[in-house]
Amino acid sequence: MSILDKLNEEQRKAAEKVDGPVLILAGAGSGKTRTVTYRMAHMIKERGISPLNILALTFTNKAAKEMKERAEELIGAEAQNLVVSTFHAFSVRLLKMYAERVGYDRNFNIYDVDDQKSIITKIKKEMNLGDNDSTKPGALANRISKLKEEGIGVEELDQYFDLKISANRIFSQIYQSYNETLKKNNAMDFSDLLVNARKLLDDRYVLERVQERYKYIMVDEYQDTNNLQYEIINLIAEKYKNICVVGDEDQSIYAFRGANINNILNFERDYKNAFTVKLERNYRSTKKILDTANELIKNNKSSKGKNLWTDSGEGEKIKVYNATDNFDEANHIVREIVKKVQDGASYKDMTILYRTNAQSRILEEKLLNANVPYKIYGGMQFFQRKEIKDILAYLSLLNNKNDNHNFARIINVPKRAIGEKTIQKISEFASKNNISMFDALQYVDKISLRSTVKPTLVSFYKMMKNIHSNLENLSIKEIFDQILAKTRYIDSLEDNKEDRIKNIEELLNSIIEIERQNPEITLEEYLDMISLTSSSDGIEEDENYVKLMTIHSSKGLEFDYVFLVGMEEGLFPSISFDSPEDEIEEERRLCYVAITRAKKELFISYASTRKIWGRDDNFRKPSRFLHEMKQDNLEYVGGRFGTLKRSAVAKSIPKVENFNPFSKGGFGRKIEPRKVEKTENSKYKAGQTVTHKKFGLGKIKKVDTKSMTVEFKVGEKKIALILADKILEN
Repeated sequence: MSILDKLNEEQRKAAEKVDGPVLILAGAGSGKTRTVTYRMAHMIKERGISPLNILALTFTNKAAKEMKERAEELIGAEAQNLVVSTFHAFSVRLLKMYAERVGYDRNFNIYDVDDQKSIITKIKKEMNLGDNDSTKPGALANRISKLKEEGIGVEELDQYFDLKISANRIFSQIYQSYNETLKKNNAMDFSDLLVNARKLLDDRYVLERVQERYKYIMVDEYQDTNNLQYEIINLIAEKYKNICVVGDEDQSIYAFRGANINNILNFERDYKNAFTVKLERNYRSTKKILDTANELIKNNKSSKGKNLWTDSGEGEKIKVYNATDNFDEANHIVREIVKKVQDGASYKDMTILYRTNAQSRILEEKLLNANVPYKIYGGMQFFQRKEIKDILAYLSLLNNKNDNHNFARIINVPKRAIGEKTIQKISEFASKNNISMFDALQYVDKISLRSTVKPTLVSFYKMMKNIHSNLENLSIKEIFDQILAKTRYIDSLEDNKEDRIKNIEELLNSIIEIERQNPEITLEEYLDMISLTSSSDGIEEDENYVKLMTIHSSKGLEFDYVFLVGMEEGLFPSISFDSPEDEIEEERRLCYVAITRAKKELFISYASTRKIWGRDDNFRKPSRFLHEMKQDNLEYVGGRFGTLKRSAVAKSIPKVENFNPFSKGGFGRKIEPRKVEKTENSKYKAGQTVTHKKFGLGKIKKVDTKSMTVEFKVGEKKIALILADKILEN
């Protein structure tokens, strides 16, 4: 009897094909993790392949952990030798072995987005730069990361941008200073992990050893790979070509992060003799939910024609609610949640999904009023909280004395009367003598500082040196205890002291748990581990509260009851006129992901009026995606229809069952365009496309004597003609 006898026919075909290139097109809920783990078990137990020669890559710690645990259940102790990891964790693994070959020490620290923004803010200050939308630290950090992952370094910028243009030249200087700062600090950001791992594989010495170690490669969520990840995978697989990729082109939703859907679409072109199998049997959702998803996604030209099916029953129709406004929408959802709980459901089995984070506020307010427990995912992560970042900065400096960024963060935390001027003088001295800021404290007598501050700096230096000298003999918990005791950090807390102490206690609890699971863990390994923690790792599936999140955050999760809100044109899809087909397809895939999160029931809602940028936006149209769904599976329930506001007249309209907004006379009826006034004296005309510095692409709807109305993705804006030339490009 084979291990694979427990798989269905298609899963078995995918799992037993071990040699050569394999493409597994796995539909939502089709048991891909089960297939992949059984494939690994088959390779090790029945094909005699060493687990040391297998590499499995995925995108989240949660997915990697689940895969590893399932493999251990099937294989036993041998599974400990499997490398099942995220791309970034695998990159760290390589770099810790060979960092010197790309110019780093092996104890490099990893900077998160907050660290990136902080460094860029400092660089901008040194360059005397102000703030606009394109030079905000977050926007610059995002732009730098994207360029790195596209293989465009500072040296290549002139091939893509005209550096004679002032804005491009300034960006180039920021990019260069940023890279130099990280290198000097012996630190890498998340993009650097991939960039430098890719660079390592150009070294024949490294590549040959990696290829010999990992003769069999499996990649989960292959549709989410970017070009750098694609190159890393294919370089490692180049020698033996035993590469198995698992993914779903219909769930490729991360183009904004650099994911390239063509990686999965072109796999059979890259590997001419690839064995392809489709997993179409769904074990998650009802037939009505799947048929609705299938009908929607077939509108995408990029879809490879999977047709999800199930034998678990027809299920309930998808309930579609047309709300008067977003307050009515939130009230309706809360009513449905309360009703479900009264009928025996649990809060933990429900989620509310939205296209943008901004939609959560009113939902939160209504849930709070109704005493419905909830939690939002995708907000501030635990490790980004100030008190946690402070303690981790101490740990990071102990791990890597060259980390000037974290030195500057904590030299005056808790307050030691050390100001910006003192830090600047230490920085200048360190730079002049080519040493770290921490090492510069050995020479405080040679730095022009106030006499009162010197003993404080010497005391800080001695404290850190004392802890550092015992690092090898101390557990992470003992290092943590010493930092808190010697700095009296908790005594220094002022605002929200109780909450912040609880967070510090939680950090200690997590350290104790990590050390229980990994008794030999070093400080360096601990810092690497938490640096690679993502927001989805914190989702506690058994905690009894409703989970609120963006659709992007929901990928890979499933819930009995899903509430999909804001299904309106301009919001979802978050595009309007003149959008390229590939953008519309990406939005449609996002809708497909939302639908296929639901196991038992799906509730969809849209509003006739929604407050956008502080004002009511009337005449909102239901999303085109509603029209593309299988109408027989939709049940239009209740609601106030059309563009009526909440008024005495609107409230008196009787409830209409099974209302279809796309039927004749419904809200989806064709509305004749209003007559547009043109002003001969203006160079701006109705129908013209323009670009706003803040709102992006827009189309002029109306021009009068003093102003014009422009439709942007965020809604309509009125712009004074006298200001138009300053803020618009045509």
